[in-house]
Amino acid sequence: MSIKYHFFGKDCLIDRKLANRANLGRMLKEKNIVSTQNLFVNQIHGRDVVVIDTKAKIHGDQELPKADALVTNLSNITIGIITADCAPILFFDEDKKIIAAAHAGWRGAKLGIIKSTIEAMTKLGAEKISAIIGPMIQQKSYQVSQEFFDEFLQEDSANAKFFEDGAKTGKYWFDLPLYVEKKLHESGIEKIENQRLDTYENDRDFFSFRRSTHLGEKDCGRNVSLIVIN
Repeated sequence: MSIKYHFFGKDCLIDRKLANRANLGRMLKEKNIVSTQNLFVNQIHGRDVVVIDTKAKIHGDQELPKADALVTNLSNITIGIITADCAPILFFDEDKKIIAAAHAGWRGAKLGIIKSTIEAMTKLGAEKISAIIGPMIQQKSYQVSQEFFDEFLQEDSANAKFFEDGAKTGKYWFDLPLYVEKKLHESGIEKIENQRLDTYENDRDFFSFRRSTHLGEKDCGRNVSLIVIN
């Protein structure tokens, strides 16, 4: 068995309500990914994790559980999360065949979704966990307020390194990808791949909630990040 993953953007045409799942199935086939079921969660910007270690726990067509990460050791069960600027993080232990998908916006990362995900994987037996940070908003596109900046410094004064002065007084550019990397390192993850692809800037390939907001659009589609054991 091997572990396969993919980050889909506008090519998948998925929205926040996970419509067009048939299109997702077609895209998986094109990537030679075998999946008997595609599992998601109702993301709430928190730190809760859903563990799927028996087929009895598969929620199927039931209401999606409220969480921001999924973990499984079952083969041919694709787990995924949707994003539109937040960090999609895919985890895997190649030897133990344990995988996870996590949604980490600034709130979730600050609350501990990364630590919770790794703890859940470890309980299933994972030992050598690698992580991949997919397409997300980059620092040059993410301007935040003085209040936002102050909140992060209250957590840790060393967090100042994740900010650069913005174009106006009281505005800052926030490096969420680097902050996510910090949280991964703090949780013991050494092998980290950060793709550094900007969802905001790359309007051809990726959806971006912030870009759509700036353009006056009511909503936007969602990027989909998936991982599976085949």
